[in-house]
Amino acid sequence: MRLKVLGAYGASDAEHNLTGYLIDDWLAVDAGTLTSKLSLAQQARIQAVFITHSHADHIRDLPHLIHNRFSQNTPPMTVIAAKDVMELLYEHVFNGDVWPDFANYTSPITGKPVVVYKTLAQGKRTVFGDAALTAVAVDHGIPASGVIIELNGQSITFTGDTGPTEEIWKRTNKANNIVAVITEASFPNDQGQLATDSGHLSPEMFGAELKKITVDAPMYASHRKIPFERDIESQIKNLRDRRARVLLEKNYTL
Repeated sequence: MRLKVLGAYGASDAEHNLTGYLIDDWLAVDAGTLTSKLSLAQQARIQAVFITHSHADHIRDLPHLIHNRFSQNTPPMTVIAAKDVMELLYEHVFNGDVWPDFANYTSPITGKPVVVYKTLAQGKRTVFGDAALTAVAVDHGIPASGVIIELNGQSITFTGDTGPTEEIWKRTNKANNIVAVITEASFPNDQGQLATDSGHLSPEMFGAELKKITVDAPMYASHRKIPFERDIESQIKNLRDRRARVLLEKNYTL
């Protein structure tokens, strides 16, 4: 499994990018950074995007990714989300006011819609192409679901944004051949109350979540807030657990 980390931060500037991951060049998780880091040819290879939740830093590039399909001779791209997350996307994004619902328009090149939507029931394993996806609710203050993806005999867990949670760890512990866990640590330890109030984790809380995981796989901290980047990275390293890692914006082979 190849994981391209296009964005690993909960804020952006010229050197830091919003959350966006790409697996084997065709399956994306979140869309904070997709079009801004991928060429049109690379975008055309994306077959599906799983959206963990509707906050702007996780969906920023999604409207533009969909719009670009009108210039590409590709099959419809599938936007995948848990049912309650998809409802928020319909209501607040693809509503004709913020952005059109391009599922209602056909491509002048293919004669087909450029996007289709697929909702997942919580906890139900759903096959899409060569992958199987299981959406699992996490605790973020709004409807939000992580996902366990199985592909080519390997599994990887993405929580998206979350505070302390339980169910996704129970399912991760039972999954086959987990090769990585991608979660978050948004604020440093001295801002633990802010992390709690906003449905996020600090490195200390990240460490507590790590203790809930029994699989021997690296657990990566993403979604760092830029002003606290160095403090968070240092505090993750100080956890003294060899599974604890900081997620970098680079390509990983898992």
